[in-house]
Amino acid sequence: MLTVTLGQNMRKKMSKNFWQRDRNTIFRDLVYQYEEEGYDKKEAKKLAKQEVDEIMRDKEDFVSDIWDSTYDEG
Repeated sequence: MLTVTLGQNMRKKMSKNFWQRDRNTIFRDLVYQYEEEGYDKKEAKKLAKQEVDEIMRDKEDFVSDIWDSTYDEG
């Protein structure tokens, strides 16, 4: 019982870390791109946050759609 609980917690932590790591990487890349385009740091972060929110929402929707289509068929 303890092993199952630890395994479930580990998977939950790993998936959260995966999504957060992906979000952070995309955010840093976008901030860099906006700064290269001439935006100041504050504006670059603001624009990057808006864009990364949209990107992650699309990714989460995509995974959710796959999950739903896979398990609704069976």
